[in-house]
Amino acid sequence: MLERRLTFYCGETGLTLFQLDKLKKLAGYFSSDVHVFNLQLLRAESVTKPLRVSTLASKPYQLCQLIITGADAELALLVLTDFIHEYACPLLLSSSDSKGNAILKQRMALLDFPLSFITAKQAQTVQNKASLLATLTRSLVDEKVIKADDYQAVLSAIEKREIISATVMAEGIAMPHVMIEPILQPAMVTSCCQEMDWQSPRGNISKVLMMVLPKPSPRCVLMAFSRFSKQLLQEPYTQALRQASDSHVLQALIIEAMLASD
Repeated sequence: MLERRLTFYCGETGLTLFQLDKLKKLAGYFSSDVHVFNLQLLRAESVTKPLRVSTLASKPYQLCQLIITGADAELALLVLTDFIHEYACPLLLSSSDSKGNAILKQRMALLDFPLSFITAKQAQTVQNKASLLATLTRSLVDEKVIKADDYQAVLSAIEKREIISATVMAEGIAMPHVMIEPILQPAMVTSCCQEMDWQSPRGNISKVLMMVLPKPSPRCVLMAFSRFSKQLLQEPYTQALRQASDSHVLQALIIEAMLASD
């Protein structure tokens, strides 16, 4: 079954019942099922029930997705994207000044610490775990999260952690991580790759989220990353991570998990 997702932030007023009724009518032209999924509440409702959807999308700055499933999902996505552009704030890779991306920057500023969010370059061409770990660690040097002289020490620490236990945290998702002194500030490095053997009994992976923290790290950093790690136990959340190929969508998913209530 074909599935397409469109990720967006609700605007200052959320989506009104009038707008949700319009969304219901638009979705009715297609055979595909359309749901609104709130990525903070981890709840979804069919757009055929506007009152229920209003409990998910009527508050300002909620991170949501349209999940469109069916044979004509591609066509439905084209039409419903126009609706989201008009009434909400989509996250767009190609437009760094879009409303959704501006809200993402505001949300990231709510963290109590600086966070480097890095999308690994040319990760699609990497063929195995060792070379991918090297590529991700090299990106830490490029973004000045670590010094060039510390590259080998950091890579060795990450590799040693993987020897202890391969870090497949959820189906299809690996999260190599380390907390050591050469790290200058907290960082997340994301990579979408071809299905890869991560040498784990939990199976192959197609997405890597590398987490690196300085040692020692303040409590606010540890708590934020702990909240994110807890979200990885929720299948609706990990499904959204697996589906995300846009770096802004991945960043929003991670930031909102870090900002979640304890």
